[in-house]
Amino acid sequence: MYKKLEVWRDSIDILKEIYILADKLPKSEDYNLKSQLKRAMVSVPLNIAEGKCRASSKDFSHFLNIAAASLDEVDVVLTICEELGFLQDLHDIHEKNKVLTKRINALRRKLTEADDESFL
Repeated sequence: MYKKLEVWRDSIDILKEIYILADKLPKSEDYNLKSQLKRAMVSVPLNIAEGKCRASSKDFSHFLNIAAASLDEVDVVLTICEELGFLQDLHDIHEKNKVLTKRINALRRKLTEADDESFL
């Protein structure tokens, strides 16, 4: 079950922080940066959950890859928000994204190694 995955629970924690940050963006960004930031972040736990429910570890790995890419997208949108002066002091959230991305990629490697070993 996906809710038992630590990476899924951590993605939900970051999602909550992202929603708080997104709500600090100017009204003029409701349909641009704010919407993009929320959609990208929501994609992370959704893809982890969908992948976990798939029949194979190869499929799960594919969805973890999408989740990690979505975290990169979140990071880019946050950087744009910083560069435009909409948000400041985002070091902590950037670091949390980086750590979660590493953990998702480690899980992907573990799944790939398990698949490789099953063929031996």
